[in-house]
Amino acid sequence: MFDLSHWLPRWRAALSMAIPLLVAGGFIVAAPSASAPGVAEETSVTEETTSSEAPVEEAPAEEAPIEEAPGEEAPGEEAPVEEAPVEEAPVEEAPVEVPTPTEPVTPPTPEEPTAPAEPAAPAEPAAPVEPAEPEAEAPAQAAPFATTPTTTPSGVRPSGASTGVPATTALTIHKGDLVIRTAGTVINGLDIRGFVRVEAPNVTIKNSIIRGRNASENAILVYAGAGKNAGLVIQDTELAPDFPSSIVNGIYGYDFTLTRVNIHDVIDAVHIFGSNVLVQSSWLHDNLHYASDPGWNGGPSHDDSIQIQKGNNIRIIGNDISGSYNAALMITQDQGITSNVTFSNNWASDGGCTINVAEKGKGAIAGLVVKNNVFGTSRFGCDMLVPPTTTIVNLGNTAADGTALRIVRRAQ
Repeated sequence: MFDLSHWLPRWRAALSMAIPLLVAGGFIVAAPSASAPGVAEETSVTEETTSSEAPVEEAPAEEAPIEEAPGEEAPGEEAPVEEAPVEEAPVEEAPVEVPTPTEPVTPPTPEEPTAPAEPAAPAEPAAPVEPAEPEAEAPAQAAPFATTPTTTPSGVRPSGASTGVPATTALTIHKGDLVIRTAGTVINGLDIRGFVRVEAPNVTIKNSIIRGRNASENAILVYAGAGKNAGLVIQDTELAPDFPSSIVNGIYGYDFTLTRVNIHDVIDAVHIFGSNVLVQSSWLHDNLHYASDPGWNGGPSHDDSIQIQKGNNIRIIGNDISGSYNAALMITQDQGITSNVTFSNNWASDGGCTINVAEKGKGAIAGLVVKNNVFGTSRFGCDMLVPPTTTIVNLGNTAADGTALRIVRRAQ
């Protein structure tokens, strides 16, 4: 028999030298830990440091080699960790809180009154929807608009000295309401202690003051909405109620021209629901505003300097407009399509947004021109709020404080 006893010591010595070399060379592989990178479903990855000198327990010579777990990567080839792309938050200006217009719907032109002494007004509007709270979390899509060429309104800025009744005019008191039904009538130098209703074409009211009277329902100092007053001109006149309240407004209607008119202490100064209106060189200021207005179910008044509910060929030129809570110019289309509106050479401020445009599901306002105006401050730091589908011809507008205009484009 072949004697192997003298070879066993040599084999043991050889094996004791070979096993460390196999371990150091990476031929004996431990199964990956379940907590290795890339296996856990954590959103953050923690790197583990593996030392090449980590102690390895010597396996008995007869132990079978450890096989890799299927699908796992061998150590030394670290699985790439895909980092979730970091979306960089856009840098936004402080959100502009802008109100969604919820003006009351003015009803169609009322029927002719049977008692002409009482100036008719549009019927009481349905209970208005409470104004929505501004959505602070929705960032305004505001962008500075180019203002080239930079201009300022031409002419003299309207004020108490250049609007209303000229200082040297002697006035005659007229007590009671005044309903005008004769074409071409000229009213000159009257102090009217009642309301005025115009139902004839080519009427002129000048050098006068219209004060209204105490009223218990919707009161309009001048009503020109019966569809009979084409060519109405009001100039060098003041609309100032003796009994200001939440139901008193300035002028309602269409087919009229206001020149150097001073309107104040009313809810809406000029309310338009038809075509062919020109408001020029006038001073619209100090609107009435109530924190709790019965006409708004106890909510705040929605007073506007100028509100347009429908109409074509409407021009607002060279005025000083301030003091409204809701808007200096409000376009709602509540009664119908509005088109060809020019707002130019005005000094305009106040309101939530100074100009506030709503399409109300009737399509874009065609022919909206806003140019050469100076914008002051507003409650929401917003000069214009206009739906993105309405195109603005925007030229030469500036901010009074020299900053870029803020124009918010949002559907409403």
